[in-house]
Amino acid sequence: MTHLGHPNKSSKTSEALDIALDLTVEGLEASKDIIVDALSVPGTGIAIDAVIGILKKVQAAKLNHNALKSLREEITLLMNMLQRLAKAVDTELPADKYPVNSAERGRAKEDVFKSTGLVKRVDTLARQLEAICADADKLLKRNRFSRFVHTTGDARAITDMKDKIAAARQAFQIEDDVITEATVTEALTRIKSIIAMQKAEEEERVLNSIPRADRAHYLSDANAMKARLQEGTRERIFESLNEWVEAQLLAAGDSTQPVRVLVGEAGTGKSTVASEFAKRLKEWGLLGASFFFTRGLTDLNSPTKFFSTVAWQLAQSQPVLRRPVVDAARQHLKTGALLQLEIQFKDLVEKPLSSLPEPHPPIFIVVDGLDECTEEGPQLVPSLLRLLLSAAVRPGSPLRVFLASRPEPQYIHDVFTTSDVKPHVSVTSIQEFRNTVDRDIESLIWARLAENTTSKEWSDGNPDAVYDIVDRSDGLFIYARTAVDFILADLDPTWIQRRYDALLRAKQAHGLVPLDTLYRTVLEGVFPPENRLPQMQEDLRHVLGYLVAVLDGKGISPRTLEKLTGMPTSESVPILNKLRSVVIFEQDNVDSRFRIIHATFREFLGDPARAGDDFYVNAVEAHGRLAEGCVSVMRSFAEDWQGTGTDAQARLILQYLTFDSTLFHFIYACRFRLKHLKLRRAPSQFRDRDSCQPVGADDPPPVAAFENFESYANHKSQKMSDLIRTIYAHIRESLPVGSKWTDTLAAMEELLAGRNFLPSDLISHMFIILDIRAVGNRAVWETAQDQTIRTLADLEDQWAPKLASVIKTAYDTGDYAPLRRAQCDLHKAIVAAGLTPGVQILYEE
Repeated sequence: MTHLGHPNKSSKTSEALDIALDLTVEGLEASKDIIVDALSVPGTGIAIDAVIGILKKVQAAKLNHNALKSLREEITLLMNMLQRLAKAVDTELPADKYPVNSAERGRAKEDVFKSTGLVKRVDTLARQLEAICADADKLLKRNRFSRFVHTTGDARAITDMKDKIAAARQAFQIEDDVITEATVTEALTRIKSIIAMQKAEEEERVLNSIPRADRAHYLSDANAMKARLQEGTRERIFESLNEWVEAQLLAAGDSTQPVRVLVGEAGTGKSTVASEFAKRLKEWGLLGASFFFTRGLTDLNSPTKFFSTVAWQLAQSQPVLRRPVVDAARQHLKTGALLQLEIQFKDLVEKPLSSLPEPHPPIFIVVDGLDECTEEGPQLVPSLLRLLLSAAVRPGSPLRVFLASRPEPQYIHDVFTTSDVKPHVSVTSIQEFRNTVDRDIESLIWARLAENTTSKEWSDGNPDAVYDIVDRSDGLFIYARTAVDFILADLDPTWIQRRYDALLRAKQAHGLVPLDTLYRTVLEGVFPPENRLPQMQEDLRHVLGYLVAVLDGKGISPRTLEKLTGMPTSESVPILNKLRSVVIFEQDNVDSRFRIIHATFREFLGDPARAGDDFYVNAVEAHGRLAEGCVSVMRSFAEDWQGTGTDAQARLILQYLTFDSTLFHFIYACRFRLKHLKLRRAPSQFRDRDSCQPVGADDPPPVAAFENFESYANHKSQKMSDLIRTIYAHIRESLPVGSKWTDTLAAMEELLAGRNFLPSDLISHMFIILDIRAVGNRAVWETAQDQTIRTLADLEDQWAPKLASVIKTAYDTGDYAPLRRAQCDLHKAIVAAGLTPGVQILYEE
């Protein structure tokens, strides 16, 4: 056995070791960039260069082969460690989810390496290896003069280098008994979770910035009455629709008829079919979006938010489209919120859809009530349809469209017959299923009458009554529903019979359709001519007018109506109680919102030839009364605002933002005053040029701030921000000299400057204002006991700097979530200290 350091080695062994060393150096050089790119920690490249330098210099010195072999093995262990660390990073940050050079990847690595102290440890490792490399350089220079004389000292020097590298590796790899790779992996998992949450929040903020009509969805409360499908009915229609869906699934991207249109007259149940179809598509995982137009309801009677709403729903229902819609929305919103239909379509719908791979499973969109698009309908609805259908008929498109509409207006159906669209559209008339409709209506009536004992006993004893109602319905589901609701308005058997007899006595005259006859019968049945004294007739006209003209899709309550128009609840509630077969209203409840059940009743009331002199509603007069009421409410609010202090003003803003019921009348005025002013025609008995003029520039700032906040998309009005900043300034001036809350309020004021915001963001501002006032008010300090003063001082010392830090984070990132959490914690701290907070907490994350 050769003594350590003895130069007598075979040339074959020497050659094999040289080859191994050469391959090791080549491997190190090849893996350097990979490791450096994966880790992105300053000093990593320096460390690897030092290792390569050590090997090259020691190899060139032609030293002891055994020592060289041990050194190579130790260096291999070191490099394997770095490679495992790089692999751990790449495994936790896969390139498909965290692309190279992406902000998310860079931030994750930066946060992890900082939190684990990896930067410092790499720097230490690099300096240690550079020192060892310097030792190797000395060894190389010395052996140039004694290349053929090897001593045991050289072997010991190499062994010493090996031991130093081993110590450096172990110090780097293990800290506090935890392996570095495990520490980094754990930290990356944690950071990724945080990044994912913040990314989701940021995406949600972008999506929530898209203007949309939330109540257009088939599940919204505005469509609740349309979702009343009687089980076991409409089976033939749904068999046909199911066949169409199956054909689309089989055809994938090569569908010949991606558009299905259901046509039917008013009251034939198209909306109910559309609602049930959307529900089934949702259950099958195929529904992308739904939009149910509704005549007379803001945002639902206009195409202006159609494509932006569809885009928002697609992002929610189709995970694969969420990121494309978010990215498209970021760019789109830089130009503006509510842009032209074509721009909305191209930016928010067409572009995200084009990102999907082909073929892609079908994505269905359900659109109901195109005929109820009364706002710029003739101008915009054809454009909407052409754009939507162009996306559906494009070869390879996954989009499938179901449309439901009346046969009129003609400009809707003209789009379906154009040469480029017609071959791709299947039009079905609901009348094709007429032979099953009577059976379905009969089933519906029997089911409704069986819901309580009295009406069931009456129907069992009068089976012909059901068939009479079926005959009079003439295929109209809305007739059958309304007729049964009218009959059952009073469950006294005598009144059930009387109302049924009234339906039978009603004769169609002057060419009126069955619904007109029904509506007149209902109104005359609950308001017979002999009971309609002049004042009663006037009150009835007003209530019917408000039913037609109120613009809030959810309706308004009698209490809100009283504050807006002065009509006492004692006058409106009895009338609404009697209208419950055609109006949604909870009996005797002054806070129950009322609205018309079906659009055909609104159309009936608005047509003098159909409603007659007794029930005809002049909508423009009703709009005039509501416009006058809105102006009066807003001016009264402005006057009250001027007479209140900053605390009261902050509370009013908080009530407004949290939709407090005591401010419903003011919120309604802010939202719809301008629209009522536009729709009103001021006859002489309503015209008051001063009272119905828009609030001018000389009026107090609150009026413009609140109205702008409601009128403009996404709450981007700077006026509300400026109003709150004014409150901040006033509160700062009222704080004791030297109060630490002063800086906090100043930071909050700066946070609002020039920023877009959501109502939830401003709610946090209002809570903080009121809670700071509760613990920082000068009067409290002057009158408080010693213990209370100490408690207040402790709260100020702890929370003023903490809030300032969180506010800075919100300012830098635009992320309000930490601020909301901090506000909740402050609120709890005030309560825990036995003090009274500025306001009762309304939400908690």
